[in-house]
Amino acid sequence: MIKKEVLIPNIVTAGNIFMGYFSILESIKGNFVTSIWFIILAMFFDSIDGQVARKFNAFSEFGKEFDSFCDAFSFGLAPALLIYFLLEKEMNGSIFVVLISFVYAICGVIRLARFNIDTISSSEKSDFVGMPIPNAAGMICSYILVCNAIEKNLGINFFNLKFFVAIIVIASILMVSTIPFKVPTKIFDYLPKERKWLIALILVIILALKYFLFIFSFGYVIVTLINFFRRNNDKY
Repeated sequence: MIKKEVLIPNIVTAGNIFMGYFSILESIKGNFVTSIWFIILAMFFDSIDGQVARKFNAFSEFGKEFDSFCDAFSFGLAPALLIYFLLEKEMNGSIFVVLISFVYAICGVIRLARFNIDTISSSEKSDFVGMPIPNAAGMICSYILVCNAIEKNLGINFFNLKFFVAIIVIASILMVSTIPFKVPTKIFDYLPKERKWLIALILVIILALKYFLFIFSFGYVIVTLINFFRRNNDKY
């Protein structure tokens, strides 16, 4: 009989891939905004599975590998197919669509394969090597969401195909780079810690999630790159 201490964290992790699966189905149908919300739900399950595992003291090699496979599906394959079907709509029949979506997918898998051989848990270190794959998915998804919101609310077509492709390329490169990315909770450690302010912040995030994800995912990259280049300049 499987112990609930092991089963429950893996069920939460399975919620990640379940959302990724539905995201792919929605991308195939052309429902890109719905597809993105499923990826965001996958991010939610991914963010809490470690906490659940700690609560039940249920860390295992299987759990680590299962989590990475789910991340590859939800934040690698699902966004890659989102990219493919969205660009196919904009650039019908272009081989470039296949190439750019595949580049994102393979860079995501490489990122996770490298992460898997790192035996130090993120709670015990300050840096990731390369950008975490959920943030890469966040950059792509949040740009589409913000463009959709601006067009819906203001009637302005903010979506730029070249800029979107640039985001995909930059996200792919950053995932396989050796640039150190701090654990997000540490890079934004100035956020309020008191419970009442934390609850208020969470409510604001939920109400304005499509904008917050854009600010957070791109802000995370910008802050990281500024710190990286500043440290390198100080060496010389």
